[in-house]
Amino acid sequence: METRTGRRSERVRDDDALPDSVTHDLRSMIIRGSLLPGEHLGQTQLAARFGRSKVPIREALKRLAAEGFLRHDRNRGYFVAPLEYPEAAQLYKLRRWVEAELLETARWPTVKEVHGFRRQFDALERIDQTARFNEWALALEDLRYAIFDLSPQKVLLREATRLWMLTDRYRCFFPRDEEESPERALIDALERRDREKLQQDYHGIRDRVEALLYEVFGSEGEAPRPYMLT
Repeated sequence: METRTGRRSERVRDDDALPDSVTHDLRSMIIRGSLLPGEHLGQTQLAARFGRSKVPIREALKRLAAEGFLRHDRNRGYFVAPLEYPEAAQLYKLRRWVEAELLETARWPTVKEVHGFRRQFDALERIDQTARFNEWALALEDLRYAIFDLSPQKVLLREATRLWMLTDRYRCFFPRDEEESPERALIDALERRDREKLQQDYHGIRDRVEALLYEVFGSEGEAPRPYMLT
């Protein structure tokens, strides 16, 4: 029999989860380009949009500002952080350092794990990036995490996941790459247990992404528009 105390406790737990839910939804909207750089996020409008009170909205905005997705002006409120090449270049440089170390210290996967990577990769390839970008981004993150989780350096892995969130925000401004997805090369090198090839392929991937980053953001002029919106 459910007691009043039990119902109240459940309601408290639900209320506690509200900022997490709002934070996740707002972060996803920023990452996929539904909320554009410089856009003002008013608490009243967001509360109406999400059907929530201002309390979880305010907490979510604070969290996203701390993560770097928003900028806060004491007089004007919260704005989606601008996309700036110098910041992006540094974030991608950090990713290269962290991920290269994770790959260098990764154990070799079992046959079963390699098959799992390939199943994840095949599922990722079947998702239309343009129509279902959010789903595609989550599937990519799951595959990345599975690969880099082969390393015992879990502190670096946590830092890598934080950097993925910040750099994926720039991804929706990249044109779709019709060439073979780079994750396949990493899986192939892991299966062959070839550390040199693994690092060579990884740095080749990073070189191409960083060159594209400069092409899209590194020159002055009109700000790019998001390529992939859902």
